[in-house]
Amino acid sequence: MNVRALLAAATASFLFSTLDASSQTREDQSIGIDADDIAGVVSSRVGPEAGVWVIAESKDMGTRFAKIVVTDDQGRYVIPDLPKAKYRLWVRGYGLVDSQKIAAEPGQSVNLSAVVAPNLAVAAQYYPPVYWLSLLKVPGREKFPGTGASGNGVPENFKTQEQWLDLVKTNGCGPCHQLGNVATRTIPAPLGHFDSSVDAWRRRLQSGQAGTAMINGISRLDSAEGGQLALFADWTDRIAAGELPHETPARPWGVERNIVVTVRDFGSPKHYLHDIALTDKRKPTVNPYGLIYGATELGSDDVPVLDPVNNTKSLLAAQVRDADTPSSLLANPVIEPSPYFGKEALWNSKFNAHTPTMDAEGRIYFAAQTRAPKNTPDYCTKNSPIRSAQLYPLPAKPEGFVGNARQVSVYDPKTKKWSFIDTCFGSHHLNFAEDANNTLFLNNVGQGELAILGWVNTKKLWQTGDAAQAQGWTALIVDTNGDRKRSEDYNELGKSADPTKDTRVPYGLYSVSVSPLDGSIWGSNLIYPGYAVRVSLGANAPETALTEIYKVPLPGYGIRGADVDRNGVFWAALGSGHLASFDRRNCRAPLNGAGAERGEKCPEGWSFYPLPGPGFAGAAGAAETPYYAWVDQHDILGLGANTPFATGNQSDSLHALVQGQIVELRVPYPMGFYAKGIDGRVDDPAAGWKGRGLWATSGNRTPYHIEAIDAPAPGAPGKSIETYSSPLVVNFQLRPSPLAH
Repeated sequence: MNVRALLAAATASFLFSTLDASSQTREDQSIGIDADDIAGVVSSRVGPEAGVWVIAESKDMGTRFAKIVVTDDQGRYVIPDLPKAKYRLWVRGYGLVDSQKIAAEPGQSVNLSAVVAPNLAVAAQYYPPVYWLSLLKVPGREKFPGTGASGNGVPENFKTQEQWLDLVKTNGCGPCHQLGNVATRTIPAPLGHFDSSVDAWRRRLQSGQAGTAMINGISRLDSAEGGQLALFADWTDRIAAGELPHETPARPWGVERNIVVTVRDFGSPKHYLHDIALTDKRKPTVNPYGLIYGATELGSDDVPVLDPVNNTKSLLAAQVRDADTPSSLLANPVIEPSPYFGKEALWNSKFNAHTPTMDAEGRIYFAAQTRAPKNTPDYCTKNSPIRSAQLYPLPAKPEGFVGNARQVSVYDPKTKKWSFIDTCFGSHHLNFAEDANNTLFLNNVGQGELAILGWVNTKKLWQTGDAAQAQGWTALIVDTNGDRKRSEDYNELGKSADPTKDTRVPYGLYSVSVSPLDGSIWGSNLIYPGYAVRVSLGANAPETALTEIYKVPLPGYGIRGADVDRNGVFWAALGSGHLASFDRRNCRAPLNGAGAERGEKCPEGWSFYPLPGPGFAGAAGAAETPYYAWVDQHDILGLGANTPFATGNQSDSLHALVQGQIVELRVPYPMGFYAKGIDGRVDDPAAGWKGRGLWATSGNRTPYHIEAIDAPAPGAPGKSIETYSSPLVVNFQLRPSPLAH
């Protein structure tokens, strides 16, 4: 039995014990502390409690603030570097219920009595959502391929169970919000009374401005017996009847006990958060101790700003260039009242900022809307002086609001001014290259005719102010004739292929990252089962860029976010419950030539690392649904250079791969942490672990699902708008031991 299993068994053995919840405060000379620390010992009737969390929370600051540590194998803890304030201190852990909250201040030693859960049903309320999500019944392998309503009930377009799961986990429900938390595994009372749970779920998915997207998604899984809607209804019915998770989570162990987690919030419950920017990924010492900027996508025209030194939050009013820029409200009407906000329309954004990043000067570049999609510039057409436009014009002028018809907006904190880069291509994710031109590469999510890679030469942009001449883009052309150069004329989509020509592929990038090894651009493609896409720019990118694609082989499927390490290895988060890598150096056969457009060359380049957590019955892999992957290229956290991370979106965590093993960075409070953007910053290189750390957003579209302060039950949302949670920003630090201060 491994260490995790032993810990899980030990946790389970505590479940039916009882003990007094009293706590005491006294000086404990065995644990050294400073004036800004709180320390002590956590114990229960069975002795010291190892691997449980001690939480110090304060309401005195300008943001929700909690600092969390893990006890060592003797039950000892030290919460370091607390801002001067009054705190409430308590214990949370698997196999426990929350202890009484004790008043405490920095400089004190406080011993805490852990409260063991009286039974499994009570203990399970503290489990990460994936343990509840795993109870969802999914169609068995015998149901595939689907034969439709007149056959086995599964829609005919689903050929395998993996393809069905891809929609539910990676490209349907999972990318927008957490599944399995209190808010989703129960039916909220304000939704009303229904004759059946299927009716309740049908009405639930019509709620608020996400209703259109949710109904469209679930309709793809429809079947004669109710499809996924009936499965969700059965899931919540069984939980309401008392069914409990079949597995028990292990407590933190090893290096996981050295993690210090600091939770703050910014924005408001009405703002949902996507990503943050706080430093230059190429040089993470930029903007030390500086402000952190968020992007609220469809949500609002506010940029949430967090001051992590003074623990305050504010809103920066975003700007758009043109007054007629359409709002996200046009495409996201309220279908039916939300149980949280009624008929109020929360999403009303012209800015529509998806992802920001920072350059070496501290400017923040937002993939954001600056103008109406219909106002595409003339320099995007075939008659343009821009070479990219001559080769591959992008003249479309769509009406109304188009979700990914973004350009680039730049905010300079030094001057407090906005600048606008009117790109012909849409923007979505963005990353800088390590080149003399400070080239900013952008994907546009589009597939088929819109599958291109775009870029902005920011050195030229700031020198000349000419956005047209600073930008470029290329179609994605694969070397299928095997001559190692790009054909001037190539096979177009949907037309007969000429073997003497290269071939354009429709697999647009979802993520975009630049390899420090050779300057190639890498991205993920979401089309099932998922692809890694590599673009080598060549001497004159619009004319010479060549693309390679690599299909994700089983057991993997369901690619989402991805990144590249400094060795040029591509890392991806997979809905199959894996963190996966593709190392091009392991390829044995030629990567070009006939068939290269199918992505089936070099399956030997892929490696798969299972993520922890339970799986669905009858399906392989964890039920975990990671949204994004990020690589700590510079060893900011301290787990090693080039450590890859996958977001643990159904696990309240980040998953780090260290020497072939997954290390979990769990956020036990507030429950509901749903990571999207990850970034790392070195505030003070001379300060050791205290001067560095990772930062991650809780980026679900339902921040009000997050556990409220003084929640009515573990993990529960607030009962009113005044008590709903705002989006979270979480800081992770790694100290050398659980008692380091």
